[in-house]
Amino acid sequence: MAVRQNLLARHPGLKIEGDNFPATPLRKLISSLVFYAKMALILILVTGTKFFEVTGIAIPEWYAGVQENKLMTIVGLFFMGNMVESSMLSSGAFEITVNGSQVWSKIETGYLPSLEHLVSLIEDKLGGGRAEFTPDLETLASGDF
Repeated sequence: MAVRQNLLARHPGLKIEGDNFPATPLRKLISSLVFYAKMALILILVTGTKFFEVTGIAIPEWYAGVQENKLMTIVGLFFMGNMVESSMLSSGAFEITVNGSQVWSKIETGYLPSLEHLVSLIEDKLGGGRAEFTPDLETLASGDF
């Protein structure tokens, strides 16, 4: 928010947008496969031993312990599956472009710029030539930003 406010104060009418960087097709596929595996496992747990009886598969020894803790197993599967799915769709990208020209790429550099550096890079591209960014420490300390 501080960067946005600072840039808008220096360049009124500046258009600032944010969006998620798209995941690769492979990561999308893995996320979908994890989702369907999670749902299939939860369905098997909910049906008890019926799945094994219908398919003719011998009931594994460990399945009895899972059935004793069915609710915890289902909750664990649900949350762990969601965590894996979301991590597959998250790229961690932080890309900044100004007037179609790339200013910063976390994918290329591997790290995020400091606020001061980011504002400086954007100012250079906008041709602002204005004073360097100085954070308003009193506003930040008061939490009124």
